[in-house]
Amino acid sequence: MAIPPWADLTVDEKRTRTLAVADDLFAREGLDVAMPVLAAAIGVGVGSIYRQVGAKEDVIDALVITRAHALVERFSAALEEADAWAALERATYTTAQDGATDFLSQTAWDDAASRRPAVAEARQAATDALEALVERARPWLRDDATHEDLRLVFKSTREAGQLDPEGARRLAELVLRGMRRT
Repeated sequence: MAIPPWADLTVDEKRTRTLAVADDLFAREGLDVAMPVLAAAIGVGVGSIYRQVGAKEDVIDALVITRAHALVERFSAALEEADAWAALERATYTTAQDGATDFLSQTAWDDAASRRPAVAEARQAATDALEALVERARPWLRDDATHEDLRLVFKSTREAGQLDPEGARRLAELVLRGMRRT
């Protein structure tokens, strides 16, 4: 299927394409990609990115918000599962694996959240959804276990995944085992 020319796209479609290409490019090259490189990958001028999304920081902010919304959806869906412990494990493993392969590092999340209230709100919504999921699994957890234990895992998964492809899952398994009542 041919990709429609930029000029034929709606404003929303241009934004969607810009963010999709940025996400893919950042995943391969890291966050230091220059705007002209991003523009070339999209097939437009730098000015088109500024008109559709904004500066590079705005692109990163939009990607962080998208990820935060995906986490809210993942954790909220897990809340609906019958087995609270299995749901917590599954959501944790998936999130850890995603973090191991995502160049949008925790530093980018932290920077974006400190600059923009919308990013901070989206990130807080993801944290709240994780906390609700952990509290639902409370009967299986040690008294001192919290959602912050899993946030530590998620912050560490990029490095763990670089050491060993299965490192992120292994780290998540160890932390979940430590959180569980004996």
